[in-house]
Amino acid sequence: MSHLNTAVKIFKKLMDKGQFDRETDGDLFLEFRNTEVRSILAELEDEMDFRIVEASSTLYLVPDSGNSLLGFTTRDFREWVASDARLVDAYLLCYISMFILYLFYGSRNRNPKQREFLRISKLIGELDRRFAMAFENSEQAAVLDEKYAINFARVAELWESKQDFEEKSRKTKAGTILSACRLLERENLLRLVDDDREIRTTRKLDDLMLNYYLNDSRVDEINGLFEGGA
Repeated sequence: MSHLNTAVKIFKKLMDKGQFDRETDGDLFLEFRNTEVRSILAELEDEMDFRIVEASSTLYLVPDSGNSLLGFTTRDFREWVASDARLVDAYLLCYISMFILYLFYGSRNRNPKQREFLRISKLIGELDRRFAMAFENSEQAAVLDEKYAINFARVAELWESKQDFEEKSRKTKAGTILSACRLLERENLLRLVDDDREIRTTRKLDDLMLNYYLNDSRVDEINGLFEGGA
């Protein structure tokens, strides 16, 4: 098999499954380290705006930010919420997803993972506190609006308009959180356990966060966003 054919085979495997590991595809995994094969894959990464991340004997395909073909877009979030969802609904789901990642991986220690699980009830309380800050400090909210091009006050109002509990309805706070979690769960990034009362991360998310996303600049950016009052 030529180097080009091998590279295409690896790419197709990653497109199909999003990942593969040494245990199940040992030969293909080793071929990834072939210099010629790696060079061809690097060209594909640049042309198609994605990265191949190796972590814990597993290869992952990770779309670059803004990759509308392989990654999440605002439209994806809107359609996930409902066919008639508004942009603010999508932003709320995005915010909750980012905040969950922050609560799991926001530590400044050598190992940034700071918890093994997160209770939905605790997450509701944390989000209540965060969004309340937006109402208390309108100037800070305006700064965040301009910096991240998101109407943060409007997102906070949407959160506050939701009821606390009502049998997991998407119109409640718990239901909205579960909707964000199920989107991440579909991508094998989170697991909902204990009858949907608790969130746990997957090995895939740990691998990607600890080996790719959490370089120093990204840690500072994420921590700056939430420690800055968002």
